Amino acid sequence: MRTMILRVVAEPPQIFWAPVLPAAGNVLINITLMMFGIMLCNLNPILFFVSLAIGHGIIAGHAVRDPHLSTLITAWAETRRKSANLIATRGNKYAA
Repeated sequence: MRTMILRVVAEPPQIFWAPVLPAAGNVLINITLMMFGIMLCNLNPILFFVSLAIGHGIIAGHAVRDPHLSTLITAWAETRRKSANLIATRGNKYAA
């Protein structure tokens, strides 16, 4: 039986060749460090833009090998959630 592969699955969302979730995390971390660096140490913000570009390049390099990094991160976060027992029994009788 032939099944259609939807474009959303085949091509996950990307920002400049990097998956959205890791790229957004990279931007969030670099901007936060930039603000603290400027406020506390009077650092030049160009350094943080260079590290942002290098980090983005590394993420894009990993995305070539595995383009579904955002999906893997969200799936990992779902598996880390604690589940509650419906009935106090042995075994895998859990509810999400």
